[in-house]
Parts: sequence; C-alpha cells; structure tokens
Amino acid sequence: MAKADIDFEKELWDAANELRGAVSENNYKNYILPLVFVKHLSERYEMVHDELDNMLHDPKSDYYTTDNEEISYVLEDQDEYRSRNTFKIPKTASWQYLKDNAEQDDIKVIVDDAFDVMQDLLTAYNPQLNNLLPRIFVRSELSAKQTGGIINLLSHPKFSEKENPESDILGRIYEYYIGRFAMAEGSGAGQFFTPGSIVRLLVELLEPYKGRIFDPACGSWGMFVQSLKFVKEHGGNKSDISIYGQEMTAQTLRLCLMNLMLRELSFDIKLGNSLLDDKFPDLKVDFIIANPPFNVSNWHPEDLPEGDPRLFGPKEEFTTDGNANYMWMQTFWHHLSDTGTAGIVMANGAMTSNTKGEKSAR
Repeated sequence: MAKADIDFEKELWDAANELRGAVSENNYKNYILPLVFVKHLSERYEMVHDELDNMLHDPKSDYYTTDNEEISYVLEDQDEYRSRNTFKIPKTASWQYLKDNAEQDDIKVIVDDAFDVMQDLLTAYNPQLNNLLPRIFVRSELSAKQTGGIINLLSHPKFSEKENPESDILGRIYEYYIGRFAMAEGSGAGQFFTPGSIVRLLVELLEPYKGRIFDPACGSWGMFVQSLKFVKEHGGNKSDISIYGQEMTAQTLRLCLMNLMLRELSFDIKLGNSLLDDKFPDLKVDFIIANPPFNVSNWHPEDLPEGDPRLFGPKEEFTTDGNANYMWMQTFWHHLSDTGTAGIVMANGAMTSNTKGEKSAR
C-alpha cells in the first residue's frame, strides 16, 4: 500500500485523547512511541519467523528439512533473527500478548514487564541501547483502562508494518505528535523538532549520498532519517552512510535511537551537551546537518577546557555567555573534513553580529 493511501490522523488523535488528564501534552510521545516501537519489533519478529518457517518447508530452499527437531531449533535460534535485523521475541513481550491482556487490571505491569524483556535483548545486542525502554507505565498516572485503550488503538491495521510495509509508520506518528503538540513544549519544542520542509531542503542542498553524517544537536532523528530517504530516492545504499550524533536530553535520545534502529542504520549517538562536552573530539565528517538551539544564553563558556580544539582562538575572545551561536559554528567547522559541507539552521542575527566573542569568530 502506498504511503499516500494511509491516513491515520483520527486514530492518532484518539490515542492522544486516551492520555488526557493523566499525562501532559508534551509527554504524549514518551508513552505512545515506545509502544509503537515494541509493536514494530514484535511484528518484525513474526514476519521473519514466518519467512523462516516457509523456507524450512519449501523443498526448493536450502533450509528445507523434514526433521522436526531441526525445524524447532532454527525457529528458536536467536542468531537467525539477528542476521535478519530483528530479535526473537518471547511471548510475554509480544504485541499479541499485550493486546490479549489489554483489558486486565494489571496491564500497566504487563507492559513494563514486556519493556524489561525487550530491554534485555536490546542491551545484549548493543550496550548503547541501555535504558531505551524504561518502566514508565506503573509509575504513571495512567489508569489500566487508559493504557489498554492505547494498546487497542495502536492495534489498528493502519499501524501495522505487516499491512503497510512501505510506510514510514513510526516516523509519521512521531511527526504527527511533535507537530500537533509542539506548542505545549513552549520554547523547548525548537530544541528537537525541525519542520520536515526545512529538513528536506537542507538534505537536498547537501546531497549526502555516502559518507559520515553528523548532527551535534540531533534531537530525535529528523536530519538522519531524511538523509536516508534521500539516499533511497536516488538509488543509493544506506550502508554507504554512517550516522553520528549527540543529544543532551535522555528522553529525546531514546526516541532517536528507536528511530535509527527501526531503519537499520549504522549509528553512534551519545548523550551529552555538545557545547561544553564534545563526545566526538576527533571526529571529521563529510556532512553536518543541524538545527541547534540558537540564541542560547548563560551557557557558561568559562567551563570550556583551556585550548578546546574547536575554538578559533582564546575562549575569552571567541565566546560569549550571552549567546552560544558562534560556539555552534566553531563546533561545526571543527568537525568538517577538508572536503566536508554543512547545512544548518541559525538565527538571522548571527550573520551580522558585532558582539564581543561573536564578531571575532564571524
């Protein structure tokens, strides 16, 4: 089914309504998107399981066998699933299990227990994914009825990767919630949400067919995923791009990692404040695509280490506590390779600033 044929705004709005009164609008995504992520992991497991089962029973397949023990062994082998970019999901963490128990009084415990099982699989695969799915439902103000209601709504076929294999389900759900409720975030919304039209423009200008891509204020995924779409649309191979990023908010970082995992991209994303604690000091990249939080004041440049390699000169002359814009600029410059290019979103005033600490860098 083509992406344009799928319209699920009403269902997404209904899911949001389930949270009203118990969760603030700016936190809707923090409950719904982890459930969507678990649903996709579960569905991918089911699809690979069915694929393996068909191969084991197909005389034309190299996997073909009539030995029931061997069939059972293959279908239970975690390595078979990992080699196909998924995980073998235990029954109690499957989406079907959550759906079957959605009306139970202890559904919040059941969901958090499923998160624990999924988290163990993720951490064993990649320690960087630790704490991707924390236990959030039991300690929330959501009722069992509200939690079950979200599960039932997300069980709609429109949200199924099986039913809509060509659709960017998670990405579209994310864009919906961030776009719909960005105002609830206040000034914080701009720290991780960039309108899709701006992201597409930057990517089309840079044309990141292959190489290293870096976003030191990566938010929850936008620049990276749009780069992947560009590569696909132009007949490229996603294995030709490597993703590097840094994000200072743990919850936003979790959303980013979920998105990159679903798209099977090579990535290295770290938690931290890029301005004061650059986690990739030696990284040189081919492309920087970023929309950093601009006009940030009181960011404490005095805490920068002496001789920070990103600075064009002494920090007293090339930084100002009144605005971090040109610290971002110097960070971008430092990480570009000799042939690298950057596309960034920045405040208009930065182009003509004569403020001490900015003029020198400009």
